[in-house]
Parts: sequence; structure tokens; C-alpha cells
Amino acid sequence: MRLAALGAAAAFDILVLRYQDRVFNMLARMCGSADEAEDLAQETFLKAYRALDAFRQGSKFYTWLFRIAVNTAFSRRRQDGRRKSHEAARLDAPGSSAGEGEQTMRETVADAGENDPARRLEKEQLKQRVRDGLARIEPDYRSILVLRDIEGLDYDAIAETLSISRAAVKSRLHRARQELARLLKDLRG
Repeated sequence: MRLAALGAAAAFDILVLRYQDRVFNMLARMCGSADEAEDLAQETFLKAYRALDAFRQGSKFYTWLFRIAVNTAFSRRRQDGRRKSHEAARLDAPGSSAGEGEQTMRETVADAGENDPARRLEKEQLKQRVRDGLARIEPDYRSILVLRDIEGLDYDAIAETLSISRAAVKSRLHRARQELARLLKDLRG
């Protein structure tokens, strides 16, 4: 990180290689689209490169990078929301609904009997229910679930990433899990 901050492009390339998959996967789970996640990941790394001199050496690099990624996704969501509302107003039609997510929750969907077709089908159905549930959850709740339950960040890292207190992380995570559980119960069938 220090070499990258001093302008060593090869050092930043190493950081990109180390974190690109985690950033892409997190963004894909947040926005539900691989194409959009790819665009957001590229934008994230570009913003990170431009802001290397603002990195605080006491922070963890991946937390700083995830904050940039989350903020980039939130900014895009706000821009898309404004664009959709302008289009809806122009067409005098209601706004479009949110797209379906591609999220999975590794702690919710455990690996089970891959050789048993019935178990594989059951596992795929559960994954789809979780994706559907996440797609219906408020974006702030979805983000906190992705960061904690999928990315495995601790409360302090999430608090730093989202610029909220540790207590707010715990509270939002609790409400997010309750909301997801309610939605999963409603999605049975």
C-alpha cells in the first residue's frame, strides 16, 4: 500500500489482483447484476487509485476499499433512481421496480449432498428463495447483510465501511436479519 501511495503502479496492480474478486462479488450481491458489478468494481478501483494519498495508514486497506465500493454502489443507485423518476415523469408512467438480485448467503445455504438430485434441487430452491428475499430487502439492509454474512466483515469494519457506529451496525443487522427471515417465510411455496 505504501508503494502504491508513492506512485508505484505495479504495487497498485498487486492490490487490484488481491481484492478484485472480493470487491466484484460484494458488488454483485449488492446490485444483483454481474455487468453492473463489473462497471462498479472498475469505478471503485479507479477512485481508490486517485485517492491513494487520502488513505489513512492506521486503517485496513480492504475496509477502505470496501467503503469506496459501497459508496460507489449507493451513488449509482441514487443516480439510477433519479433517472428512473425523470423517465417516469416524462412518460407519465409509474417507475419500474427493482431488479432481481443474484445474492446468496453461504451461512444460510449450507453445502449438502451434491450427488443426490433431490438435495441439489432443494438447495437450488433455497438459494433462489434467499436471492428473492435479498432482492426485496431495503438496500441499506441488503448491504449490511452482504458485508457481514457473506463477506464476513466484523462489526468494526462494517461500521468504518458504512460510516456508522458499531451500535448502529448491530441494530441494522438485527433488523435486516428479521426482515429477511420474514420475507423467506413469505416466499415459501
